[in-house]
Amino acid sequence: DLTPRQVTLRDRTTIATIVPFSSRYGVPPTLLQYLSDTMNKEIEGGDTYPMMDTMTTDAFATYWFQNFGAIMLLGTYASASAVTEGNDWATQCLGSFYIKPNYTGRSSHISNAGFLVTDSARNRGVGRLMGEAYLAWAPLLGYTYSVFNLVYETNVASCRIWDALGFKKIGRVPGCGNLKSYPDRLVDAIIYGRELGGPLDEQAGEERFDKIRFYLKYGTYPHGADRAEKSRLRSAATHYRLREDDVLMLKGREVVAEVERQWGIAREVHERGHGGINRTTTTIAEKFHWVRIKETVSDVIRNCKECKDKEAAKTAVVVPAKRKLDGAAEEYLAGSEAAPSPALRGEQEQMVGAEQNDEQFHVPASPPQADKTLTPHQMDGEPYYTSLEYSGQTPNAFQTEPHGDLAPVHLHADAALSLDPQIMGPMRDDFTLGYPQLHDSTGQPQFAEEAFHIGGHEVGRGRKWEG
Repeated sequence: DLTPRQVTLRDRTTIATIVPFSSRYGVPPTLLQYLSDTMNKEIEGGDTYPMMDTMTTDAFATYWFQNFGAIMLLGTYASASAVTEGNDWATQCLGSFYIKPNYTGRSSHISNAGFLVTDSARNRGVGRLMGEAYLAWAPLLGYTYSVFNLVYETNVASCRIWDALGFKKIGRVPGCGNLKSYPDRLVDAIIYGRELGGPLDEQAGEERFDKIRFYLKYGTYPHGADRAEKSRLRSAATHYRLREDDVLMLKGREVVAEVERQWGIAREVHERGHGGINRTTTTIAEKFHWVRIKETVSDVIRNCKECKDKEAAKTAVVVPAKRKLDGAAEEYLAGSEAAPSPALRGEQEQMVGAEQNDEQFHVPASPPQADKTLTPHQMDGEPYYTSLEYSGQTPNAFQTEPHGDLAPVHLHADAALSLDPQIMGPMRDDFTLGYPQLHDSTGQPQFAEEAFHIGGHEVGRGRKWEG
């Protein structure tokens, strides 16, 4: 049997009790009515629950307390029977949650839960306290693992609570929520999971900062602190200090415990320049401190519309595709995997242009020969020649374009091999690449077989342009 769980709110002085109920019939009717109205406000808000239609009090009671429910009330209650009529539930009721199987039959040991926080309980740490009670009671009810099927990523307060309580993001449902506050887009939903029965990480929660603030302000331990927690508070007091305006500071940085303010700071810093996760996190950490700053920044960037639009624009680039044109030149069309980079595409376009102008600057091709020919190359910005095996390129491959530049050419496979400058140096001044020197008065290229000598010795034979 579960017994009421006494807790202390964020101010470390207010006492509340989480009372378990095994049936709807143990809950006072006026309290059921108040909880039903609170649930309907959430449904009408359209940002947290997927339902679109509100419920009657009877339908809510059946839905919420079908297996097990709990209600958090101000004050001390020894049992569920102590909760009676005659209370102002708008001020006394802080919230409620239910526990039920997430699946049926052979998987009914996997639990699910739903939570409600009333208007009077906002920013008082109620959500986390009910989450801790859920993790304590679910194993006692026979559950071994917990799954939250649908938590909208824009529900920052809820996400931060489950992160702090050790839940893992085990899945994501893209575009799951058509929410009222985000009419221009669909919101992703996160699937959370956690094994039940493990210890809670007290150091990971924002509640720790509230306890440190209380200890520094009043010089006494919070209600319910055990020996280990008292030791941690004494140690923390040497690193933290409290300003006159009750702002907690850590090494000159302001400690931010409120989830909504954490989100606001991260969004403001990110929108200054839409920087990445590391850059934004570093900027925030210079002035502020809270647990898992990087995770908050990641959530903000993931929900930034401008960053999403930029990313979509990057992936929408049209990539050209390749096809043969008249059996010779090549044209590129959208959609090909073999499309070249922009730099290579420029070279290809230049080649296509040269072939299109071929008729105007055409030089009759000489038949291929098996001997050696000289091909142009560049070294240190100066022209020189190298003797290579003929690769099937016709002489008009070296024709000039209208403005006197050499037309692009496919050289021999070994054309890129480095050559000894001491051998090639004396030959540089013997040859020039100007159009008048490469052609006679009729535009025909001139060749001459000649032996090349260096230091009085013949070093090879080749074909030389005659000017």
